[in-house]
Amino acid sequence: MRILHITEYCHAGSVGGTERYILDLIHGLQSAGIDNEIGWLKPSGPFDTSEAANVRIIALPAPPMRVDAALPEFRGAAERLLGAEKPDVVHFHTFGLTEALLARLAQQRGIPYVFTYHSPAWTCRRETMMLYGEQPCDGEVRAWRCSACHSAERLGEQPMAGRAAAAASMVAGWAVLPMGATLLRRRTAFFYDTLRYRSALREFLGRCDLVVSCCDWSTPVLLNNGARSESVRHFPQGVSMDFLSAMEKSQSHGDLGRKQHFTVGCIGRLNPVKGVHVLMDAFSKMPEPGMRLRIVGWEPENAGAPYPSMIKKIAEADARITLVSKTTLGETIQEYRQLTLLAVPSIWMETGPLTLLEALAVGVPVYGSNRIGQAKLLLERGRMVEPNTPESWQDALVGAFEQHKNGLWGGEVKRAIGSGPVRTMRTVTSEMIQSYQELLSLS
Repeated sequence: MRILHITEYCHAGSVGGTERYILDLIHGLQSAGIDNEIGWLKPSGPFDTSEAANVRIIALPAPPMRVDAALPEFRGAAERLLGAEKPDVVHFHTFGLTEALLARLAQQRGIPYVFTYHSPAWTCRRETMMLYGEQPCDGEVRAWRCSACHSAERLGEQPMAGRAAAAASMVAGWAVLPMGATLLRRRTAFFYDTLRYRSALREFLGRCDLVVSCCDWSTPVLLNNGARSESVRHFPQGVSMDFLSAMEKSQSHGDLGRKQHFTVGCIGRLNPVKGVHVLMDAFSKMPEPGMRLRIVGWEPENAGAPYPSMIKKIAEADARITLVSKTTLGETIQEYRQLTLLAVPSIWMETGPLTLLEALAVGVPVYGSNRIGQAKLLLERGRMVEPNTPESWQDALVGAFEQHKNGLWGGEVKRAIGSGPVRTMRTVTSEMIQSYQELLSLS
């Protein structure tokens, strides 16, 4: 069996949640004797064939934005790729108009295709699935609503201004459609771009042989956008086998830190949607000298940007807060082992985070917002902080610190450990292999 994975995000270029998921899946498939390749959609060259982490990667030309039409040279490159590699299944991990074209080309050759919904970005122009940046959206792509919401983001979160801009785009945007991916078109034709994107997404999902929903909230979003109920399967994320292997090999050095302080950690990208500022604001208002906060994922080279600058300012005002630069896998595991509690104050709708799974694998209690994708797991083994405000987080942290001070924190640790190990990517791989085999038996 040969699987061709199509993605904008590839481990050869960056290392985020989607990249890690794809690489873990491929390594699991390889161990089962299944051939894999990545078709990496890149806005700029070189468009060559390379190898990274024992995975063959074929670069394909892609436009700057997913709402842009596929580049003229893409069709030929895609047809050559499908003809030369002859994949049994094409597995998409991202979506845009380029992926939509490739899906049609695969179907013309009788090749089934699969889509894993890794991020709200594939159904949301704002990429967060937060309507006007305030409340979770139902996720359906609607030209008027999405254009108004996206315009409001550009115009400083003013809903009325966003609606006015969407109306203007609806009236006049058609005139610049022939201009292609120009700045003028982007600023005036976004209503029609979104309308075209909606049509492509519904066709893509409606014809997809298997649609993988990997979090609690994504199944209704996929159905709202045209996926057939019989094609959707819920395969939650799993913790990386590389993480588990590194955890078993490493030694714990975190016991001393646990005994000295109640240490709260937040691990991941320093981006406003991750809500790090919400947690820091709450922590800064707490007077307990025995508490510590570690923000892991700091990038000193970006310290001058607006959001990192704000984070740095909060940290400099409180000696109990430490900014920790991005770490290696082994260093990240040691960071987990220093923690008494992992906090996940996510603001956006995210399909993970992987940090929830990793912390539970280490046995660290987790508190998180209700915006995370693995909410059922959080309710089972951790605690949900709602609403996701500095005041609510302050109350939650005060309660946690009191438990720890009174010798009751062991109960939270037992809750985190649960009745068995957390779900792993080995399980995800097994589910995907079975699904691939079922698709091929029907083709």
